[in-house]
Amino acid sequence: MRAFYRGYSARSGRRAAQVRRLHIMREDGKFPGRSGECNTSGWAHRDSDPVILDPMPAVPPPGLEWCPACVGRAAERANLLRQFAAALTAPQ
Repeated sequence: MRAFYRGYSARSGRRAAQVRRLHIMREDGKFPGRSGECNTSGWAHRDSDPVILDPMPAVPPPGLEWCPACVGRAAERANLLRQFAAALTAPQ
């Protein structure tokens, strides 16, 4: 699996402050290899190229968090959604 995030400004070379999510790359369906599981675009924009991490890291890079929608949809595709739901309802 691959992951990506957006937001390196073509002008400054630094990740923009509003970029906080690491997305899981969709490998089938609409725009395979070009969008996230949550349908976030993974292609270049005027001031923002995607940064693709291949293979997907186990832990997001500093300053980023997993996109909740991407994780949920990837869990569903991997038939792990019931296990995730059970873990959430387990007593802590």
